[in-house]
Amino acid sequence: MQLIYLDESGVEELNAEPSHFVLLGVMVPDKQWKTIAGIIEQVKAKYNLADQEIHTAWMARRYAVQDAVPGFDSLPPSDRRTQAEKAIARRAAVLGVTGGKDKIKGYRREVEAIRPYLHLTHQERRQCLVDLANELAKSTDLRIFADAISKKDFSSGVHTSPYEMAFEQVIARSQYYLSAINDLGMIISDNNEKAALRLTQMARKFHKTGTFYNKIPNIVETPLFVNSALTSMIQMADLCAFGLRRFVDNDETWIWDLVKGKADRASTGKLVGVRHFTAKRKCSCEICQEHGRQK
Repeated sequence: MQLIYLDESGVEELNAEPSHFVLLGVMVPDKQWKTIAGIIEQVKAKYNLADQEIHTAWMARRYAVQDAVPGFDSLPPSDRRTQAEKAIARRAAVLGVTGGKDKIKGYRREVEAIRPYLHLTHQERRQCLVDLANELAKSTDLRIFADAISKKDFSSGVHTSPYEMAFEQVIARSQYYLSAINDLGMIISDNNEKAALRLTQMARKFHKTGTFYNKIPNIVETPLFVNSALTSMIQMADLCAFGLRRFVDNDETWIWDLVKGKADRASTGKLVGVRHFTAKRKCSCEICQEHGRQK
């Protein structure tokens, strides 16, 4: 059996940034997932992130609380955390006087997200992500299936949201591969309350009537929902989805170039695992070029 770990990057609201919504599945054989997950944990331990969630978007950005500490990068890791925590307290004190409830709530959410990584410099966080992507690239049994949707080109019709369109694409493309290797696959997704009911309902529909493109006899059951903080492979789907979104958003390649070789290809070498949706608008990105949709 193949395990398909699913996660998204970006938001599906059409009028909100960023410009793309990406849904991506990382597929690994059930006999290999423990080995791959173990390697991922070794990389995390190297950066003192054992048992911590890898949330790529938060790791990749700069932290104002670190930039506020003179000579932060030259400090020992334990001192970096201490000084960053002091900067957090100073900022919280200011917001407590001048900030509204929304700003205070947003700052608390930000601090909670970045706190596991305060001992790492911005460069070290990015290097950790690169090291993780390189390990995924080394796995001969790993496949990527994804849909990157340009929200300005999306219009509701058969699909009422980018999430629904992307999920059908990932399911359909995974099914073609599973059929080719005569194996079964199970979807494992982050436990997103907003998406869980929709994905379950869509999966039930696909089991009854198929997707627009194919039946899905090789997909087992409806998606299994897990806590991403406890599941390394969901975190790796997040890493790859972030890399793909940053590529289609900004032509930023530092993650995507490392993992794009895992996107599924037909026996002819044609790219079939990943789509960049721009409707009728032509696009010159390398994904669209491979699909023959370039300008």
